[in-house]
Amino acid sequence: MAVVCEASVFTRLNTEWQWVCAQDRNAQRVRAWLLEAAAPDVAEAPQSLDGLLEWLQERSLREGRGFSDVWLDALLRHATGDGGGAQLASRVVVQAMLPAAMRMAKRSVRADERLDDVAQVVVAALAQAVHTYPVHRPPVQVARHLRLEMWHHTSRDLAREFGPSEAELDEQLVAEPTARCDPALRAEEVWLERAAFEAGLEGDLEGARREMVELLVWALGQKVLCRGGVAAIADHYREGAPGDREAAQVVGMSSAAFRQKRSRAVAKLRAAAGEWAAAA
Repeated sequence: MAVVCEASVFTRLNTEWQWVCAQDRNAQRVRAWLLEAAAPDVAEAPQSLDGLLEWLQERSLREGRGFSDVWLDALLRHATGDGGGAQLASRVVVQAMLPAAMRMAKRSVRADERLDDVAQVVVAALAQAVHTYPVHRPPVQVARHLRLEMWHHTSRDLAREFGPSEAELDEQLVAEPTARCDPALRAEEVWLERAAFEAGLEGDLEGARREMVELLVWALGQKVLCRGGVAAIADHYREGAPGDREAAQVVGMSSAAFRQKRSRAVAKLRAAAGEWAAAA
């Protein structure tokens, strides 16, 4: 998947990627790894390596991070291993994460720093994040954890290469590229939007509400809460929510019973919050 950027390091990587894709055996090896990991429908994917990666990313957009976690985890296990395919696996993951690296580089440039210099630091940080990725970690939100690992390496190396800057970098902004520029993040957004809709959670997915929706979707999927408990919490904390009396009348309950139902749901959610945080 070609990525266009004025920074020559990205141009060189894209040129190198074309050479990697031209070797038929590379596509065969990557496909074999994904089949071994039971990545869904990989046998139906294009035969070429660049076509395979594009198919994986497009499929991730449709199906969400559950799908991207499978193939990224499979490649990272080879990339961090001692086998002969470590370099190839690492290169595929780097290519998949280039949009995130490109955006991080652009957002990390400070006064008197050249984009290409910063981009080289970011790409080196990405390669390091891939090579040292903790594959013992449960394969959940793999792309997000890769971005965060990349940012931690980037922030450390930028300070070492260029020294402290008067301008403070926004860590969250740099480490969380927008969905428009990052296919893996867009996959997460599509998954959450669909899961929220299926759970009956209406409204925007920004800021604190997004975190609450993620927690409620997880709680519903893990059977910590039933749909009624999820609705009791979500409806109470959304903007413009009706008061307890009005909400209770809608479902045919007394205000006291309605509040008690919500309190029980909140207690269950609070008890399980640590498990959710660990999984995230």
